[in-house]
Amino acid sequence: METMRRYRIRTRPFLCIDPVEAVETGVTVGEETIEELLLIPNPGLGIYTMYAVVMDQPENEIRNIPVMKRGEIVFEKRSEASHYAKKRGDPYVLCGVKSTRVVNQDEIEQFRSIHPGEDDILKKLKMFDTRK
Repeated sequence: METMRRYRIRTRPFLCIDPVEAVETGVTVGEETIEELLLIPNPGLGIYTMYAVVMDQPENEIRNIPVMKRGEIVFEKRSEASHYAKKRGDPYVLCGVKSTRVVNQDEIEQFRSIHPGEDDILKKLKMFDTRK
């Protein structure tokens, strides 16, 4: 398995498939920063700033599971992440967080135009509602 990406609202531990999904989980005034995490699955002995536990399944299958029920979470300590991964079992894998970066608003909008979320689709449908 090669490197993978996940996204999160900086102050929350759960991970999302893309930045739009992270935004749709509910950004509040104090949580305006969306981060992209570059993950290294099954990290050997190395020093990482954080560790994550993610599902080793195709992205389209993961996307069908609500974010809060997926169980993909980031940890600060390897021991906690390792214990969580063992407890969850297959298909969860331990990953080291190689790097993080802030995702800017333009990137989120660009991604949203390529992959519209349910909210965007509903907004477009409401524009055609003639019952006013």
